[in-house]
Amino acid sequence: MSTARVVLQWAVFVCLGYLLVVYGSFLVMIGVSAIEERLRRRRRRLESFARVRDSELTIPVSIVAAVYNEEPVVAAATRSFLDVDYPEFEVVVVNDGSTDGTLAVLEREFELEPVTRFFRKQYESEPVRGLYRSRTRPNLVVVDKENGGKADALNAGLNLARYRYVCGVDGDTILSPESLLKGMRLALADPQRVIGVTGHVAINGEPERAVNADGVPARLDPRTLLAFQHLDYLRSFFNNRLGWTRLNTMLCAVGAFQIWRRDVLEEVGGFSTTFSCEDIELTFRVHERFRRERRPYEIVSLPETVGVTEGPDDVRKLVAQRERWQRVILETVFHYRHMLFRPRYGTVGFVGVPFFVVSEVLAPVFEALALITIVAGLALHALALGPTLLMLAVLALLNGLLASAAVLLEDRTSRAYPVRDLVRLIALGPLDLFCYRPLIFWARTKGTWRFLRGDKGWHKFERNARAAA
Repeated sequence: MSTARVVLQWAVFVCLGYLLVVYGSFLVMIGVSAIEERLRRRRRRLESFARVRDSELTIPVSIVAAVYNEEPVVAAATRSFLDVDYPEFEVVVVNDGSTDGTLAVLEREFELEPVTRFFRKQYESEPVRGLYRSRTRPNLVVVDKENGGKADALNAGLNLARYRYVCGVDGDTILSPESLLKGMRLALADPQRVIGVTGHVAINGEPERAVNADGVPARLDPRTLLAFQHLDYLRSFFNNRLGWTRLNTMLCAVGAFQIWRRDVLEEVGGFSTTFSCEDIELTFRVHERFRRERRPYEIVSLPETVGVTEGPDDVRKLVAQRERWQRVILETVFHYRHMLFRPRYGTVGFVGVPFFVVSEVLAPVFEALALITIVAGLALHALALGPTLLMLAVLALLNGLLASAAVLLEDRTSRAYPVRDLVRLIALGPLDLFCYRPLIFWARTKGTWRFLRGDKGWHKFERNARAAA
């Protein structure tokens, strides 16, 4: 028993040390993010969307969307891509071998007709079965191809894209009209240095119903599981990604909205089909190349919300999504482990990659250790119930503070949500530890196990059921 108590005591010290490192890192990153948000808010006062919209020097953009079994949302999503407020752009929608009515919906809604078009196959992809152009929206091209996964579909879209900047989006994302202006104004301000831009996306079970008449996110999904996910997204973007932007260590340009200079994509060979997800790996790959070659560059995150994407509306779907995210984080960090603490990689090697290792890679290990320690400690009377509950309450409050900081930063930026939604998000913050984090722990554990087994499957969650219109 004495040996078990000693082991448990050391486990408690290790877990507390890990918590201090993690929460300390989060608090520092919040401070850096707040500085970045304040600077960008000041710059916006001097910026003019009209100047970007009306200038003859504004560079055209190709919006490329990969869709697979998106029948319920593909029409609304594609319409949002076509309705962005930008002077010159094209939309390339790639149907990645959908087995539902995705292609039929596109044909009906946009009056598609087959076309013959020469294109250079710069990126390998599964065979293209057909090309279509809309009779009503001439800047819409639809590619129908054999299934090969999201990265493969994006590469097929790149082969058709004509413009110098490419905006990759998910097929279930509803873009706000000003999303491209918001993103491209940063790229156009310094096109030589800014090579990539991403932004915050809101989460909703039915994104096509979650925007107002202007296409702007208008409400929080009333379902608790979706509200927790929305809060999780806010923490990720406003507490972390803005700080990463400030330090030039932005290591994940999210697949729902990622703008890249086309020549950069050509340099690195497009999207990789050998990883479970494409977005984080591509961002790591770009950092690795530019840092190794000592070339000046920036990958930045917008503080504004640029659209709404679909989130899983039940636990099974959530776990399927998050375990895949955990796998790609492990795959990517392991593949680029040579960047860790290497001087040539600067803040990416000394801040960005270690942050991922501590907060993402090691998280399920220490979460499992903490759970085992608490259960065993209480069972062996090595831990008292009162102090244990007090410690959990303190952790819950810390989570609540992190959530509140993200909500306040988002509200200062967009003023998009009514007060009742903001209050609800802040109230959910302390409950996150007990109601939501156990699900993420299970998903991370499952993802870690599948990574160790070499599983690279997509395991895409099913589309949420829609109520009759």
